[in-house]
Amino acid sequence: MWALLAVAAAGVGWLGLAEGWLATDAEASIPRARVQRGPVRVTVVETGELRAAQQVTISAPTDKTIVWLAPEGSRVAKGDPLVRFESRKYVISTGAAESALAVTEADLRRARNDLAAQHSAEQKALLDYQALPPLAEKGFITKNELEAARLAYEEVRSKTRSMKAQLDAAEANVARAKQDVNEQERKLGEGEIHAPRDGVVVYAVHGDGTTQRKIAVGMLPFEGMDLMYLPDPDTMLVETEISEYDLAKIRVGSEVRIRLEAYPEIPFAGRVQRVASLARQKISRATGKPTGLKIFDVEVEVLDKDERLRPGLTAVVEILVSEHPDALYVPLAAVFVDALDRLVAYRLNGQGWVPAPIEIAGSTDQVVIVTDGLSEGETIALVRPPAD
Repeated sequence: MWALLAVAAAGVGWLGLAEGWLATDAEASIPRARVQRGPVRVTVVETGELRAAQQVTISAPTDKTIVWLAPEGSRVAKGDPLVRFESRKYVISTGAAESALAVTEADLRRARNDLAAQHSAEQKALLDYQALPPLAEKGFITKNELEAARLAYEEVRSKTRSMKAQLDAAEANVARAKQDVNEQERKLGEGEIHAPRDGVVVYAVHGDGTTQRKIAVGMLPFEGMDLMYLPDPDTMLVETEISEYDLAKIRVGSEVRIRLEAYPEIPFAGRVQRVASLARQKISRATGKPTGLKIFDVEVEVLDKDERLRPGLTAVVEILVSEHPDALYVPLAAVFVDALDRLVAYRLNGQGWVPAPIEIAGSTDQVVIVTDGLSEGETIALVRPPAD
């Protein structure tokens, strides 16, 4: 929650105190500086973390031991291998399923043959029975013999229906066995996961507190467990926060300069994409308790594309508040409040240090932009001079 003023004037940066700002007088104990003019950038500087706006989650398709992982942080293209699993377990289970299928198919063939033979027996029984009624009418057989033949035919028909049910059950068993074979073959075939899109490999973390750990070779994940994420490196954001005191200075679309702590010498361009509409309590990282400060979450879109932009990296963002191409500025230490609550600077003239009421256009923790009351090149005091 601090502001930074970047200054370059007459080829001399303001931090070059010995040659630019600060002039010492061997005969005086008052440190002093000169009023300078030059281009000024006022920014709000915060720390945040890179993340991708879009990412794909890679989950475990089966409960198989991990034997290889693509290195975390590596960039992969669509189709590249990400994870390989131990497959011996599913080689065995696939073989068992295929054996079970062979048994059920043999049972099905036997049931079909038995039913075909039964249909022949039923047909013969029907023909035998149909030949008896005329004989009964002529008295060649008794009614009891005719009834016995009818019951025998009904018994054959009943056995046919029973064998048809057995055939239906055998067909269902084969269908289930085939489904099991397909499932085991699917699991066997999922011995390797490939990237569904281009991205950067980020391992998933599981557990809480001190038990947290990333996925690793040798781990046995459960089916559906997150293994890694593939964030899209072309949709990077910086998640940061600003204090309520800086809220009025920031707007959506504000220009941002981003530097990664891992590569501090390389600036990246960005812009404010979102500013939260509601404040929240800032939580201390050291104590985990509210600090009493109110902050607003801010998302900064990274406009540059670079392989060094990886999720999880710490970033410092300089959000542009205002630019002053030809500003008059003095060190913050040169501005005081007098007895009338006016802002004043003490400038040196032939009679000593004289208070000069000033007007300012803004200030930071380093400098103040002066709009009235001082002139370029004037010498001003950096501590309040003693009263005469």
